[in-house]
Amino acid sequence: MRYYASLLCLILVLVSCKNQDKNPESDPDFKTEQTENKTTTEVNTENSTSANSNYNKSEKETLEASDTNNNENEASSSIVIDPGATYIKVDESDANCSCYCLELDMNNNTELCLAENEMFINARYAKTGNSVNIFYVSPSNKNTNKDLPWEDFDTNTPIAVLSPAKNGNIELDWKGFYIDGELAVDYAIYGKKTLEGTYKKQ
Repeated sequence: MRYYASLLCLILVLVSCKNQDKNPESDPDFKTEQTENKTTTEVNTENSTSANSNYNKSEKETLEASDTNNNENEASSSIVIDPGATYIKVDESDANCSCYCLELDMNNNTELCLAENEMFINARYAKTGNSVNIFYVSPSNKNTNKDLPWEDFDTNTPIAVLSPAKNGNIELDWKGFYIDGELAVDYAIYGKKTLEGTYKKQ
C-alpha cells in the first residue's frame, strides 16, 4: 500500500510540473515574444504616424501651391483692359502723347507711332477674350517714311497683341507686319523698339 501511495504522489508531482510548463505567461520565450511584438507595434505606429505626418505636410504644401496658382490665375483673369482709356508706356516721359501712348478706341482707328517724328500708322483694335489684337490699317497723314511697301502689308493679321498685366497695366507684344500671311522679316523691327513693352493707364 505504501508503494501505491508513493507512486500516486510521484504522478501528482509530475502532473503539476507539466501544468506549470504549459502556462504561457511563465514561459520565458513567451515573455520575450510578447516584448518583441510590443516593440514592433510601437515602431510601426511611430513609422505610420511619421509617414502620415510627412504625407499630410506634403499634401498641405501641394494644396497651398494649388491655391496660390488658382488665386494668381483668378487675379490675372479678373484684370481687364479698359477699352476707353489712354495708356502711356512705362519709363517714358511723353506727357503730350506724341509717340509712347495707346489710345484704346474700339470703334475708331487710332494713330500709332513706330518711329518718333518719322513713322506713324493708323491701326484698329479688336478684343479677343482677355486680350486685344492690333491691326495695321494704313500709313498716317503724319508719316514721313515713304520707303516701306505700305500697300502690301496685311490688314487682317495682328501686328501686335495687348494683354493684361499686374497693377492694372497692359503689356504690348509686337509681332510685326505681314505680307500675304507671312511675316515681313525685313520690316519686322519697325515699331518694336517704340511700341513693345508695359503701359500704365494715364
